[in-house]
Amino acid sequence: MSKYYMLLLLTSALWGGNFVASKLLVAHASPLSLTFIRWTIAVLFLFPIVLRKERSVRLQKQGMIPLIAMGVSGVVLFNVLMFQALEHTSADHVGLISTLNPIAIALVAYVAYRDKLTIRQCLAMVVSLIGVLIVMTHGQLHRLSDINVGDMWMLAAVIIWGVYSACAKAVMKWYSPLAATFWSGVFGVIGLLPFLSSFSVHDANISFVLAILYTSVGATVLAMFLWNVGVKQVGATTAGMFLNFNPLFTALFAYILLGETLTATQWIGSFITIAGVILFTKK
Repeated sequence: MSKYYMLLLLTSALWGGNFVASKLLVAHASPLSLTFIRWTIAVLFLFPIVLRKERSVRLQKQGMIPLIAMGVSGVVLFNVLMFQALEHTSADHVGLISTLNPIAIALVAYVAYRDKLTIRQCLAMVVSLIGVLIVMTHGQLHRLSDINVGDMWMLAAVIIWGVYSACAKAVMKWYSPLAATFWSGVFGVIGLLPFLSSFSVHDANISFVLAILYTSVGATVLAMFLWNVGVKQVGATTAGMFLNFNPLFTALFAYILLGETLTATQWIGSFITIAGVILFTKK
């Protein structure tokens, strides 16, 4: 079992490093351009994998609308908002704010499917939000009006991820997670085609190429594969606990590669946020 824990830890590291690689990318291209390049590469890599495992990449009529909605929300809007956020704030902040994804998923599920929220989960939401606000304001909660616009973009991205997950829940009646990811990527790329004329990439050096390959293949295709293996072997609940390592890996990689640091107060806020998410996801 320990080897599957290591796989899940590697998955967390790949996702945590995604924000650092993306921070490097925003200096070379627009959010729309980066989203299109990332997912075009990811779709090309996913195609043979889906074909081999699913025996077919046939698109079904059932679930078409929520599948397209997955592409628009999770592929286009989430990625554009994430890259937009990284143009204005640090990878540390983006990584931490992304830990609110389970809460956003639950809130959207409550609105869309009337899934119940317990008192403990509501309390956990408040705890996590306080932790995030401490990080965003550097511990000066009275300065909420001075919150970085990049942090707000990432909060918007988290909400969009909740919408994406709600759409995915509907799609899973007809598609496997692998096929759903592939087709949502296809529809996302198609949705970006009308904006091709506005795409721009400059100073595309070797660092840019390596970072884009990391985000598209490492943090998308490989991480998704390892995650599915881990969930199958240890269960979704146990696997979900490893997601709490994501912001810690982001902070580590951001420190090593970007020289970003968090203050003592922000570290306290980070652990409060993670504690709130653990409390929220605990069964």
